[in-house]
Amino acid sequence: MEASRLNAPAIAALRRHVRGFTLLPSDPGYVLKRRVWNAAIDKWPAAIVLCADAEDVAFALQIATDHGIAVTVRGGGHNVAGRAVDDGALLLDMSALRGVSINPESRIATVQGGALWHDVDVASASHGLATTGGRVSSTGVGGFTLGGGAGWLMRKHGLASDNLNAATVLLADGRMVRASLTEHADLFWGLRGAGGGLGVVTSFEFSLHPIHEVLAGVVVYAASDAQPVLQAFRDYALHAPDEFCGLAIVGHATPLPFLNPEWYDRPVVVLTMCWCGEVADGARSMVALRNLGSPLAARFEPVSYVTWQHMHDLSAAPYRFQYWKTASFGALSDATIGALADAAEDLPTPMTSIHLQHFGGAVARQFAAESVFAQREAGFFVNVMGSSPWIDEFPYLRERVRRCYDRIAPQALRGLLLPNFSGMDDGDAAGQLGIPAAERIGALRRRYDPAGLFATTIRQGAS
Repeated sequence: MEASRLNAPAIAALRRHVRGFTLLPSDPGYVLKRRVWNAAIDKWPAAIVLCADAEDVAFALQIATDHGIAVTVRGGGHNVAGRAVDDGALLLDMSALRGVSINPESRIATVQGGALWHDVDVASASHGLATTGGRVSSTGVGGFTLGGGAGWLMRKHGLASDNLNAATVLLADGRMVRASLTEHADLFWGLRGAGGGLGVVTSFEFSLHPIHEVLAGVVVYAASDAQPVLQAFRDYALHAPDEFCGLAIVGHATPLPFLNPEWYDRPVVVLTMCWCGEVADGARSMVALRNLGSPLAARFEPVSYVTWQHMHDLSAAPYRFQYWKTASFGALSDATIGALADAAEDLPTPMTSIHLQHFGGAVARQFAAESVFAQREAGFFVNVMGSSPWIDEFPYLRERVRRCYDRIAPQALRGLLLPNFSGMDDGDAAGQLGIPAAERIGALRRRYDPAGLFATTIRQGAS
């Protein structure tokens, strides 16, 4: 569909029937509501519907269908490519739909489509339960799950999409359907890792797992130690128990209370590690990493899972100018690690960082044909995360991030990216999943959205 301006009858219908609010470009509040997490995204939708409930979503979708206007959907708004908003489209803002219901007996969480992971984590924690969620608590459940969903519990319990049991989906033709392994199974396959674009998910049902606390913390090293530290992290991760999930961060030191202030804002490597099993087992297993070399600082302790889930919020503050490039690897060579180590002393801005994450465990054991997620065999992925508070720095930031990516990309897996981390230059999420999966997603779109109501470059929710 060609995006167009809503005409007067369509606007009148939205304002008359929608329980929430409809904002036009001339209305107070529109400019704020059109913004997403990444300040580099500067899109102007034809109108923004602040949906009060699922009925509002259905009515707004019908108006879009009747008037031939493309639709985008926003939950948390965190996606770096800004797929929740587009010029001239109708933006369905789901941010008021944040209800979470926990059934502790069946260990199922029923989550509305606009919820954030903060909502799910807090509600689940009251029952000693949890599921794999985003590492930043303000991440939207919708976009995160539809893009796969890599988090601290994934190696033990699978991705967020692996824990999805069912979804209630509003289709382009107005039907509300339930998708699961036994109902609309083809649609359910596409919802678990393709990045969305097949309908509006108004409700998710997740499996929960007993999680009371985790053993978690960080070890900080000088950037000059990057090569041996990253090699040790890689070697441990290759054979780590499923309970371990780690993240190596190359960046500038933030003001941690246990780090000598003389290191603030200087290049460092930080091993951030979480163990979701028995604390004593984790302490024994991670001792080699915790005692590696001569760290500048270290802090490990048992903490509640919900507390740990909020630990990285400050590092992902909204409205900075972001440019990211991501690459996945079957194996991580010494040459690639050398390129990452060299980058530690050459980051374009103090807010720029490089994240090295590993997969394996339950992620690798999930049968690939059961979901569209394309990274089951990847051992590691690297995300180069350029960030600046200044718009004038953005062209320089983008060029430097691309240059860094080019140095690490030669041994990366080709044609396979993570929808939740792919940037504004990477195009349609489905095109990054490999040719067979992309063809199957194309067939699903033709079946469930034949008129192209959901533009192919737009995806729900912004993880």
